[in-house]
Amino acid sequence: MTYKLTFILILSFFILSCGEKNKKKNVISSAVEIKEDPAINLKKAETESKQQNIEKEISKKCKCYNGIGSSDTDKPILTFEFSNGKSVSVCGYKNPDSKTDQLLISEFNVFDCLNGKQIVEYGAMENCLIKTEKDLVKIELLKYLPIGKNWKWESIKVAEQNITPDINELKTSELLADYSPTQIAKSQQEDFLSSLKKGQGFGENWEQDISKLEVLSLNGNDKAWEILKNYETFTGEQTDGALAEMWKESVATVKWLTDKK
Repeated sequence: MTYKLTFILILSFFILSCGEKNKKKNVISSAVEIKEDPAINLKKAETESKQQNIEKEISKKCKCYNGIGSSDTDKPILTFEFSNGKSVSVCGYKNPDSKTDQLLISEFNVFDCLNGKQIVEYGAMENCLIKTEKDLVKIELLKYLPIGKNWKWESIKVAEQNITPDINELKTSELLADYSPTQIAKSQQEDFLSSLKKGQGFGENWEQDISKLEVLSLNGNDKAWEILKNYETFTGEQTDGALAEMWKESVATVKWLTDKK
């Protein structure tokens, strides 16, 4: 009887001891969990604060200067800092059709924030899409052409220029042609070319005609290219004003973009 009683007491003590240990363990685990959350939140807050400070510093030392599309009183549309400490400001006319995740711009300059040196310049007739990645400011030159279904007008990239860090300076690439032919049905091409009559003048749709000839020429249609580059001879009329400017620009664009091949 004494032996059984002693055994029961020892067993009870063991169970109570294990319970106390588990209770303490749970308390400690809870304490650890409570301590981890503030640490993570603090680190996140410090990272956000650091990023904000960086953006503020860039904003302080980056401004606009007198250029083709800006003055020294304007605020930059975009500022960007590279890993080597150099930074740039983009100043010009932002297209109101820009989406929140893109920057469509024309008539603009990119300046070196340190000394106001102009890095690149684009005129009012040049529409660009500016993209930024790690250590890269990419400028995509766009052209508005009838490349969509039923000759729908759309913007397409025709060239690209990049700004990257180079030791303690910035390096700007040349504006390189970068055009990919679009898919236009053969029947659609033939119907349009058949509608053009030699020696019958420009017609009221000359802007659309020249643009369509440009697109087909870029796609490798030899007949369209012969008509476009000899447009005055084909129509039997002398170009002038806006028509002459557009025609010459279209011919120059085709030559430039096809010469890259």
